[in-house]
Order: sequence, then structure tokens, then C-alpha cells
Amino acid sequence: MTKRILVVSATGMGDSLWGTPGIRALKKTFPEREIDLIVNWRWEPLFRFNPHLSQIFNYHEQWYLQPFLGIKMLGRHYDAIYIFHANSNFKRMLPWFRSAPVWCYQGFNWMPESQRVKMNASAHGIQKMLTMLENFGVKQDGGQMEIFFDPETLGKSQKFLQAQGFGPDKYVYLNLGAAVESRRWMVDRFSELANRILKATPLNIILGGGPNEKKRALTILNQLNTHRAAEVCSQPILVNANIISKARLMVTADTGPMHIGFAVKTPVVALFGTIPLVFSGPYEIPDHLCRVIKIDPEDNIEEPDPGEFSFRSITVDQVWNEVEKMLVGNTSP
Repeated sequence: MTKRILVVSATGMGDSLWGTPGIRALKKTFPEREIDLIVNWRWEPLFRFNPHLSQIFNYHEQWYLQPFLGIKMLGRHYDAIYIFHANSNFKRMLPWFRSAPVWCYQGFNWMPESQRVKMNASAHGIQKMLTMLENFGVKQDGGQMEIFFDPETLGKSQKFLQAQGFGPDKYVYLNLGAAVESRRWMVDRFSELANRILKATPLNIILGGGPNEKKRALTILNQLNTHRAAEVCSQPILVNANIISKARLMVTADTGPMHIGFAVKTPVVALFGTIPLVFSGPYEIPDHLCRVIKIDPEDNIEEPDPGEFSFRSITVDQVWNEVEKMLVGNTSP
């Protein structure tokens, strides 16, 4: 009988959060077993207080840091290892595992074919993870992602909001970030949208993202020039996630914080590019919690790299229209 299970979710923020329904399903199916997680070190705080996990190990993509994790793996035996999501650089970790077999659903040529669970290529990432686990007797428990907060994080987010004079459910969170520049909605459009929200509603504005978005946030704050707007780009990731959880609405591109919004059940207006929604869009998210706006493909036919795109075809009017609908549909009591 399996006594200890290892889950590997070592890539992006959203990809990693996709694994939380599978982790929950594992623990509910095998409550007596310990479940450990290897996760990208940047996102570890989002899993730190997950009650279904026993231990969390930080993963670094740099080869010269991986032996530190490898040494920890040498001393642990796992009866099952499931790769929920990884990149090719993770193959350097396999020699450090003293457990077999290692299972995955991605088509890695460095994994034995017998250990690759065949999967519907068009399925959402969450569904792929759950389907893989079903092959090993794990009962699905829905696709809702999860993030858990500790009292210290709750206190920090409350302190920040009180300092700004913002109450829960009294602000719109605008996520400015994305992995690359082409996948960010433009600063001037975020600024115009924020201005419309401030003029048309009593809601405040919080500008969010990681530290790299600080300059963009300050530019918008200078343009708005109001005490009803603030930025949280320097806040710890878990504090930021809790601030998202208390927002009336979130506007974001298809990026990691969008999945935080889905996980904490904050209504989201999501801007999507060329990636099909079936792969990385909302999964089992009800309509009242998500509205999707996609780019116009005709406006991107001249992009030099087919993997890149531009949000220039998504106008402020389009986003404002969806924001208005969401605010009306999610009015606080």
C-alpha cells in the first residue's frame, strides 16, 4: 500500500495551481498517506498552508541548484511519483529519485513510454492531471483550484487595505503583469479603464502584479492622481493573493494571477490571446465568475512570431462593457 506520494508541479504559477484539485483528490482518496510536493520556488507560498500536503520542496531550473534538491530526494522513498507539470530541464532530477515508477501525461521523450499516461491532447491541464490520477484509483473531486491563507497573511492584507481606506469588496483589482511584454494589456488602456471605474462607480482601484510591474503601476497612479487608487506590486505573493480574494472584481490577461482569481472565486474579466481557452482558460468556473475577451486574430496575422500576439485589438470599451455586466451581476448585499 502506498504510504507516501510525491507530486511534481515545477513550471508556471497557473500550471502549478492547476495541480491543487489533483492534490485534494489524492488526499481524499488516500487520507492516511503523506503527500509531498515539488514546486517552483517562486510559487511555494501559494502552497505553504495547503492542509493536504505534508512537505514542500522548492525547485530551481538552474542545473547548479538542482543537486541541493536531489540530495533531499535521496533520503526519501516514494511509492508513487506523479509529474503534474514540468519542463524538459526536470529530466536532470530523475537520477536523484530512489522511487519507481515516475508517471506523467506529457509526451516527454526522456520518460519511458510505459510511464506516460495517454491523454486527450485537447483537454484542459486540470482535466489531464485528474484523468492521469484516475488511472491509479484516485476519485475526482471537482476542478476547483485552492489557495489557503494563514493568520499572518490575513493580518497583513487587512492592514494594507485599512491603511488605504479600502474595505473588502470595495475595489477592483487590475493585474498589470504577464510573462512577456506582448502579453500585457497596454498601460494607457489600463489607466483609462481605471479612470472609468473611478468615475462611474464608488469602487477603488488596486494595481497589482509582481515587482516587475511596479514601474507600470506608478505610471498609472501618477495619471490617476487620486487617493482612491493604490498598488501592491511589492507585496508578498500570498498577501497579494489574499488582496485579490477580497476584490469585487479582477481584470487580468491570461497569466498566473488570473488563476489566483479563479482559485479564490473572485469574479474575473480575462483577456485572452491566441492560446485556445480549452487548454488554459477557466475550468469549471461559472459564468457569473468569469467573462472572457479574446483578441481579434485578424489583427495579429502580421506578428513575426506565431507564438506572440498583441492585445491592441482589445479596446477599453470592450473591457468596460464586461466590467459593467460583472459588477451588476455581482452586486454586494
